[in-house]
Amino acid sequence: MTELDRTWAKTQIEAMADGSLSAEAARRMRTLMNCDPGIRAEVERARALRLDLKALAGVPVPKGLRRKLWRIPAAERPRRSYWMPAAALASVAAVALGVGLFLEARGPSEEELAREAALQDFAIAMEYLQRSALMARNEVNEAVGSGVMDALAMSRGAIRQSAAGIDEGEQDNDD
Repeated sequence: MTELDRTWAKTQIEAMADGSLSAEAARRMRTLMNCDPGIRAEVERARALRLDLKALAGVPVPKGLRRKLWRIPAAERPRRSYWMPAAALASVAAVALGVGLFLEARGPSEEELAREAALQDFAIAMEYLQRSALMARNEVNEAVGSGVMDALAMSRGAIRQSAAGIDEGEQDNDD
C-alpha cells in the first residue's frame, strides 16, 4: 500500500462507516482495509461510534437539568467536575446524531458522491505532484549545482593558463 493510498483511505473512513462511498470507492477501501489492519480498525471504531450515537437517540434528557445545575452555588460545586464535560459531550453527540440522521435520511446524490470522489482524487493528485516537484527540485538543484561548480573549476583553470601564458609572454618581451 502506498502512502497516497493510506492518505486517501484516512479521508474515507467516515464515508465507509456510514456506507456513502460509491461502489468503486468502497471496493478500493475494502482492499486497503485488508492490507492495513490499522485502517480496518479505524473503520470498525467509526462504525461502533455511529451505533453508539444512534443508541443515544432514545435517551431522554431530564427537563430543567441545565437550570438545576446552574442554581448550584459555586462554593458547593466540586472543583473538578467531570459531569459538565460529559454532559456537554453528550449534548454534542446528540446534536451530531440528529444532524447525521437528517443527512442520512436525505442521502447524498450520485452527483454529490461523484463530485466528492473527484475532489478527493484531485487532492491526492495535488499531493503527489507536490512531492514530485520537491523531488525534481532537489535533483535539479543538485545537477545545476554540480554543473556550475564544474564550469567554475574549468574557468579557473583557463584563467590560470591564460595568466601563465601572459606572464611568460611578458617575460619574453622583457628579454
